[in-house]
Amino acid sequence: MTTLDSGPLPAGAPAAPTALLTPRTLDEALRLIAGGDAAVLGGGVGHALRRHHRLPAKAPALVSVAALPELTGIAEHSDHIAVGAGVRLAACAADGLLSRTWPVLTEAAGSVATGRIREMVTLGGNIAARDDSHDPPVALTAIGASLAVRSARGGRTLAVTELDRLRADELVEHVRLPLPAATTGSAYEKFLVRGVWEYACVNVAAVVSLDADGTVDRLSLAVGSVAGGPVAVDLGGLAGGRADRALVEEAAARAAASTTPYGDVKGSAAYKTRMIAEFSRRALTTAIRRAEAAAGRPASTPEGQR
Repeated sequence: MTTLDSGPLPAGAPAAPTALLTPRTLDEALRLIAGGDAAVLGGGVGHALRRHHRLPAKAPALVSVAALPELTGIAEHSDHIAVGAGVRLAACAADGLLSRTWPVLTEAAGSVATGRIREMVTLGGNIAARDDSHDPPVALTAIGASLAVRSARGGRTLAVTELDRLRADELVEHVRLPLPAATTGSAYEKFLVRGVWEYACVNVAAVVSLDADGTVDRLSLAVGSVAGGPVAVDLGGLAGGRADRALVEEAAARAAASTTPYGDVKGSAAYKTRMIAEFSRRALTTAIRRAEAAAGRPASTPEGQR
C-alpha cells in the first residue's frame, strides 16, 4: 500500500483518497474492491479529472488494476476475440488483429483525445466511465460486443448496453468481440465542431456483412454523444436488401429518428439530428465499401457520393 499525500487542500476542496493499493493478482484486487472502501483505478485519467474539477473522491482508497496480467492482452479464440480491460487505447488502435477484423474499434480507439492520453486510458476504464461521448462504447455497441465482468463472488457476462447493471464490487475483465463474417465491413465516424481535441458532437459506428449474392446479411448502426449512452439504431427489415444508396438513406433516416438529442455548446438538438443522419451516411458508406472489397465485389456506392 502507498500512502497518498496531496498536501494541504484549498478551502472547500473535497478530500482526496489517502491510499493507493497495488494488488498483484486479479483475485486480490477483487477482494479489496469487495470491502466497499476502495475504487478501481485504471489508467488514472478519470481520477485526475475528478481532482482537477475538485469532485469528491469515490472511496478512501484506490485499487490499481491496469497492470494486472489477467487484464492485459488481445487474443483470438474459436468464436470470439478477447480484449483485456487493461489494454490501453493506443494498443487497441495499433493492433493488427483488431485492424483486420474490427477496424471500427481501432478507428474509435485511435480517435480518442491525443496520443499521450491514448497511452494512458484503458479500454475497460473508458467503458466503465459510462460517458456518452466516449468513442469505443459506440463501436462496441455496433459490433454487438459483450463484457466479461468479475467480482469476488464470481463472474458473469453483460452486453455493452447493460453497463447500468455493473455492480459496485465488479470490474470488467475483458471485452468479447464476435468473430466477423469474412465479408464484413465496419467503420467509425465522429464530428468535432472545432476540428480539434474535444468531445464529439456526434459519433457513429456501422457494421455491414454481405451474402454471396451481395445482399445485406447483417446491418448495425450505433450513435453516441446524443443521449445517456450509445444508441443502437433499429434497422429491422433492412437486412436482405441491396447495399445501395437507398439502404444508406433509409438507415440514416432511422438513425436520426432513433433518439432526441440534447442541445449543448456543440449544437442544438435539431443540428445534432442532422449530423446524426450525415455521419451515419458516411459510416455506412465506408462500411459497405469495405464489405464489398472483402467480398471481391465492385463498389455500389461510388467514392465521394454522400
